[in-house]
Amino acid sequence: MPHNAYELAIRGYALKLILGQLLLVLFIVSATYLGTDHKSTRSAALGGMIFLLPQYIFTRLSFLYTGSANIMRANTFMILGHACKFALIFILFSVILPLPGIQHFNLFITFVIVMFSQIFSLLKPLPEQFAKTVTTPEDAESINSENTDMNKILTARTTQG
Repeated sequence: MPHNAYELAIRGYALKLILGQLLLVLFIVSATYLGTDHKSTRSAALGGMIFLLPQYIFTRLSFLYTGSANIMRANTFMILGHACKFALIFILFSVILPLPGIQHFNLFITFVIVMFSQIFSLLKPLPEQFAKTVTTPEDAESINSENTDMNKILTARTTQG
């Protein structure tokens, strides 16, 4: 469960990316459905799902923890998410490729197209975490005193070094 608006924004960003990839798979599958061969449609759907299922699991694990307070947990679950994603892709390919009636070209081309659609996530930057807003004069005073304390610490460290 997200604890703040930033975590919610990051998870929403990741969910939009996965939903966009799902729409891309549905478009490819519907385009191959217009042909007469249903093997190609099934192969395209399996190729898309080979990427989408591990990507969804990776996203859920990677964004389980966010923020500087949970940095060790976030790194651990990011690594665990990558490991699960690669292992699941390997397992799914090893199970699906030997099946009869699979057209390997349609399976691989759909997988590669959906995989390279990740590049479009770079076009929109991640949501930024906003600084604390000052609502009362007491808040402004506490922020100024925190900054003054930090400046004193930094000054003391630079003069010692």
